[in-house]
Amino acid sequence: MSIIFHLHDYTDMGSYSDTVDIPSTTPTANNDGRPTDRDEIPILAEKLTVPDLGEMVARPRLHELLEKSLSQCCATLISGRAGTGKTALAVDFARKYSKVAWYTVESTDVDWKTFSAYFAAALSGMSRRPSLMRVRLNQRTADSESEIDQFLIDTFGYMPANRKKPILLVLDDLHRIFDAEWFGDFFNMLVYSLPENIHLLLLCRSKPPAPLWRLRSKQMLNVIDEKLLAFDEDETARLFSGTGISDEQVRRARSESFGRVSKLLEGAGPN
Repeated sequence: MSIIFHLHDYTDMGSYSDTVDIPSTTPTANNDGRPTDRDEIPILAEKLTVPDLGEMVARPRLHELLEKSLSQCCATLISGRAGTGKTALAVDFARKYSKVAWYTVESTDVDWKTFSAYFAAALSGMSRRPSLMRVRLNQRTADSESEIDQFLIDTFGYMPANRKKPILLVLDDLHRIFDAEWFGDFFNMLVYSLPENIHLLLLCRSKPPAPLWRLRSKQMLNVIDEKLLAFDEDETARLFSGTGISDEQVRRARSESFGRVSKLLEGAGPN
């Protein structure tokens, strides 16, 4: 299966692209019913591309919180309703990293074959030598913990070993696959199996159905919720700086929206 991927490099604001072959020995069938040795999953480059959101309001308060969180925990979960600024925060924070693996999850990715192919493709873009990337996906099911564990071992086993340049892995809209039967096992194994040089951000509209207290108590996972995402007074002032909107109108909009950025922009618009 050939996958086109993009390596996002914010050091020089350039991009690199190449083709990587991820083999699969899971048999499929030809039109005449004869098995083949290829199981092809179509890969959309847009889902593996860091969103271009244009200029964003600097939020050093949250950047500092994320840096502290990722230095102490294996992963950070950012939870909040639509329009609370989760993706914008992650996109802005990603500029601090020279290597970023981004995967925007869709509802159709509830199928393990699809999800695992995208997950592996996102991380394969972290290699400057893509011709050497080979992720073994010869067991395209998630019927047991051992199969998920083997998938993660195979995927992370080919990651660059340079510990001085951490990789930011972002899984956006993760709530879309919470209902997958395999999600609970994958979620826990992912957090526990992360290499030291991978910083994981999980973006979702609600917290995963599985209890998080064990991961949090072991400092494996930290949570940034909607209250922390809310724009404070300084951030709100910067958001509307130079727009000509009155201070009173901005204050009223912040009060009524509770700092939720999408509602904040609506409330401070023209009357």
